[in-house]
Amino acid sequence: MTRRALLSSALVMSLAACRRGGQAGVTTVTVEPGEYDIKVDKAEVPAGKVRFVAKNVGQMEHELIVLRTDLPADRLPYNEAEQKAEEEQAGEVLGEIEPEDLPPGKTAEMTLDLTAGHYVLLCNIPTHYKQGMHLDLRAR
Repeated sequence: MTRRALLSSALVMSLAACRRGGQAGVTTVTVEPGEYDIKVDKAEVPAGKVRFVAKNVGQMEHELIVLRTDLPADRLPYNEAEQKAEEEQAGEVLGEIEPEDLPPGKTAEMTLDLTAGHYVLLCNIPTHYKQGMHLDLRAR
């Protein structure tokens, strides 16, 4: 392959990556935790690398947990004493943005490799889950 053909090929691949959000093969999900809900720009993503960009639009600190589970988001086992969902009983925690990384008005991100299946996004600071800070996400 000539040098010109190699450069052309590299340019085409770079442009394609830019159209997908800057990282080849990565889907970006914008997540906005607030009081007391979580909003996302997509509830279904292709299986593979998924970049979660979380912006805390609330007035208190939040966290973002990605949990692989077969349970619906509003049906996770709940510990009344701790006022938290039982993440380990519900499924497998794949990633977390800690509360200290997501204070009010701040943005944090993580990239995870999701296989096809059902996931729950939640904030599990005491009382937050029960007040509605959870939602379902599917990878296909």
